[in-house]
Amino acid sequence: MADTIKHRAIWRALTTVNAPLPSHIDADTLSSCLTLSTTDPRWRPHVRAFFREVGVEVIMDMVVEGAITFDSLSKALSFWNVDEDYENARWIREMVAAPVAGVDAADAESGTAGVALRAAL
Repeated sequence: MADTIKHRAIWRALTTVNAPLPSHIDADTLSSCLTLSTTDPRWRPHVRAFFREVGVEVIMDMVVEGAITFDSLSKALSFWNVDEDYENARWIREMVAAPVAGVDAADAESGTAGVALRAAL
């Protein structure tokens, strides 16, 4: 849990994921589902909502913060059987194929890493 708390973007993702669903997922469980550490089918609607509804800027921030990698997200897309026609799914697949510049930890903490990373793309 301590690692998840350090990542602020996941909290923004949770507000989007949990809004339309009757049961809520927590940050640790969502992270585990995205890394396939947890594969309980009851979380499928939440994971699909993540890929459908969460903005690419939040997903990018999660990657920049080190909460997840594009490779893990790509594997989660396949495992959770997310429709590849969603814009986020296509974008994640493109990001896996494209080299992404490294981010200095100081930049990640200051909030400037996303700007530097986006500029590198």
